[in-house]
Amino acid sequence: MRKLVTPLLVFACITSMSFAQKPKKAEKKKETVEIRLDDMCSSCVNKINSYIAFEKGITALDINQEKSSVNVTYWANKTDTTKLRKAFTKVKLNIEEIKMVEETKEVAKVKE
Repeated sequence: MRKLVTPLLVFACITSMSFAQKPKKAEKKKETVEIRLDDMCSSCVNKINSYIAFEKGITALDINQEKSSVNVTYWANKTDTTKLRKAFTKVKLNIEEIKMVEETKEVAKVKE
């Protein structure tokens, strides 16, 4: 009887561990938004580089002082546009508008 119960217990333990797998995490997705500011000076650029760049989830900043705009790339599961708006108002930068930037992927064409 012991010879029969021991292998069954081992088999039950192994199968229960295989069913106890962790579920897949939500996909990490990067998003890019263009934030237009009312006015941008060199002091504003320093504020953006010093404070906004270190907000949670932000991966890249592209500052265009002539257009008074900032392209912000961030992890969608870490932050969103409302948090970005709060971060900009915290450093006293007035946002004119926020719009999503479409990611364009170039497809290589094969010559025949």
